[in-house]
Amino acid sequence: MVRALGYSQNTFDPANPGRLCRGRERWIEPFDLEGEPTLYRLVVSGAEFSDDSAADARRGLGHSGFDIASIVTTLLPRRDLVAFVEDGHPADIPDEAEGVELYTGHRGGGRSEELMVRWFQHVSGLTALRQVVEEDEAPHVLGFAALQPGVELDEDVRQRFFLLTGMGSLDSPPARFQPAALPDVLEVAKAVVLLHRDKHGPVVAVYTREPLEAEARLRELAQEAGTLPVRFAIPPMLARWDRALAEAREAWMASSDEEFPVPAAPEPSTWEPRRGRRRGRDRAGLSEEASRLERRARSGDEE
Repeated sequence: MVRALGYSQNTFDPANPGRLCRGRERWIEPFDLEGEPTLYRLVVSGAEFSDDSAADARRGLGHSGFDIASIVTTLLPRRDLVAFVEDGHPADIPDEAEGVELYTGHRGGGRSEELMVRWFQHVSGLTALRQVVEEDEAPHVLGFAALQPGVELDEDVRQRFFLLTGMGSLDSPPARFQPAALPDVLEVAKAVVLLHRDKHGPVVAVYTREPLEAEARLRELAQEAGTLPVRFAIPPMLARWDRALAEAREAWMASSDEEFPVPAAPEPSTWEPRRGRRRGRDRAGLSEEASRLERRARSGDEE
């Protein structure tokens, strides 16, 4: 099996955020924004597969061989971060947590109200991040923020994070984040890390006001571990790995004499864009209808 680390950086419109991973997560409906703030989003995910068709791919950051903490510290090195939690379990509150608030709510669409909690925790360094994430099947935190110098975790800052996460729904698919709140959070933070969902695990997404220069660090991290770095044109949790691998193979062959590290699929891919297939079906349907009407007209003339 081949392990790969996929990444992409694009502009992000908080008023029109687009989709998240299909059927696994959605945005909270954004409220109206003044002006047209443009942000940047760097998304990192991973996959494990046997050939470049990626037909058997397991998708999510953990399948790259890296965990959330290692990617966050690579993207934001030497940063003191604040972890934040919403709809948490009271049994998971760490001793170092700040701003702890207990409240009742319906968890995961359940009928009965349960005790839930929100909290923050200052963390720094790889070991501290791993302890606070505790990602067995799903991370225990929603994300991290690198606060601006001199910014304290006061009531105003906490309220900004509440707008980002406080109105989420744990129904299926869950809505966990309010995109329109990101510009306000980025007034007090240099970067906000949100943990989104891919098909089989979490992905890391870093939201900033300026592009994050981290591609070289990601590629170096992947290559040192024997993992294939793969650049995507769009966020990896929305894209097809076979298409990205085809582009990576082409770039590899143009710059290296070595064999591409992903085996070719036994049969060439027959993939075509879904919209193209739909248009093809629509054209076929229209042609069939036109032929039927033409036959009817001819039979009328013969009568």
